[in-house]
Amino acid sequence: MLHDFIHNLAPLMWTGIILTAIVLRHRRKMAAISCSETRPTARAQDAEVEALRERIRVLERIATSSSLEGRSAERLSAEIEALRDR
Repeated sequence: MLHDFIHNLAPLMWTGIILTAIVLRHRRKMAAISCSETRPTARAQDAEVEALRERIRVLERIATSSSLEGRSAERLSAEIEALRDR
């Protein structure tokens, strides 16, 4: 009697193990996709940092220029507008 019970239970046990493995693999794949979609790549971050550094250089040059009187207002305005366009 116990032998028959174990014999009938074995297929159900293997089915449960296989289904659990499938579900866990699916969850792992979905987590990897979610993580890769929300995290920017290192190359994109490096490009953004470099663009920000260039903007800071231009702003520092404008702010620390010793001869603002010598510059025309149009040139200064053009430099500021060029920063906005980036």
